[in-house]
This record gives sequence, C-alpha cells and structure tokens, in this order.
Amino acid sequence: MEPKKIKLLKIFVSSTDVVDHALLYESILRKAKAYGLAGGTAVKGAMGYGISSELRNSRFCELVEKFPVVVECIDTADKIDGFIESILPWLEHQPKGCLVSTQDVTVYLAKKGDTKK
Repeated sequence: MEPKKIKLLKIFVSSTDVVDHALLYESILRKAKAYGLAGGTAVKGAMGYGISSELRNSRFCELVEKFPVVVECIDTADKIDGFIESILPWLEHQPKGCLVSTQDVTVYLAKKGDTKK
C-alpha cells in the first residue's frame, strides 16, 4: 500500500456528557459510522484535565464514574471537516466543555480484519 495522507480527528469529552439522553461519545461514534467515516474509536482516559482545570481520574469512587474520553476518527480531510460541521451543535451545547482538534497523518497500512471465524 502506498502511504496516504489523511486527517485524524480528536474530540476530548467526559464520560458523563450526553446528547439527546445518550452518551456523547457513543453518539459521536454512531454518527461517524452513519456518516461513512473510515474508522473511529473511543478511548477511556485514566486521568486528565481541560480548560476547567479540574483534574479527573478514575481512582476515586463517585456515584457515577466520571473519566475523560478521547474520541478519534480518521478519514480524508473533506469527510472529517464535513463531519465536524455535522456534530458541532452537539459539542457547542455541552455545559462541561470539550476540545476538538485535527492533525494530518500518514497511513502506511489499513488492513481489513478477517471476519471468518
């Protein structure tokens, strides 16, 4: 495979953020799949802080476990930019805040998994 330049989207949210009564990170990934993005993942953070400067980790017991989540999606620049526009209203209305960033990346291998087992 020839190296291909594409775009990586990262969205930093909280595990307790919601949109339309559903977890925000799950909603983002469901919409990314429906939008046709090449791939997406939500990663639970062990510890983190953001603009609010509240340091959060998953060590302390709370009634509702709250931890940072990074949602990553990957595809061409045009598709990523269009997807960001489609979810921007969700993100702009989050009361606890969030961060959205992109970066150019080079993909050297994108191999489909074996589904026969």
